[in-house]
Amino acid sequence: MSLQFAILGLLEYKSMTGYDLKKIFDESINNFWAASLSQIYRELGTLENKSYVVSVVQLQRDRPDKKIYSITETGKAAFKEWLVNFPEKVSKETRDEFTLRIFFGSNLSKKDLIKQFQRFKDEKLKNLEEIKSLNEISEKYTKEMKLFNDEELCWKFVLRRANLTLEMLIFWANECIENLEKQGGE
Repeated sequence: MSLQFAILGLLEYKSMTGYDLKKIFDESINNFWAASLSQIYRELGTLENKSYVVSVVQLQRDRPDKKIYSITETGKAAFKEWLVNFPEKVSKETRDEFTLRIFFGSNLSKKDLIKQFQRFKDEKLKNLEEIKSLNEISEKYTKEMKLFNDEELCWKFVLRRANLTLEMLIFWANECIENLEKQGGE
């Protein structure tokens, strides 16, 4: 359900194709809300059935025609209602396969456990680099979508949270690796 509201929120900035939405997902909110192109198109169909969005087909000569989606007043009202009606519990329970594997890590050798932490750390270091590049992309979208100061500020809040979270996870992985290495042996 939240994917619909993510799409509506992005369409608040400007009208877009499903492909445009996917590109923005990948370049901006993917670190906290991922979506495949097929999911986006499925949700756009649902939103259109609810009259939250409308689409127009733009004819193209050398390529297939494209459908451009715009948010309706009904969609804007639904989006604002979703934003205002905060759930009682803000953070949902998560499923984290890596943490589950570490929980049962005593079934691995210390060497294999260190290897898992190293892979985790490498992945988070890569994510951290991606977050840093998102700061530049954020500036691009700020200009392209003519964001207001408060919107830009909120985007920066989200990027800062992602940055701090990744730094903390890298610190934690290093600490775990050091602890395992101190214990030595298999």
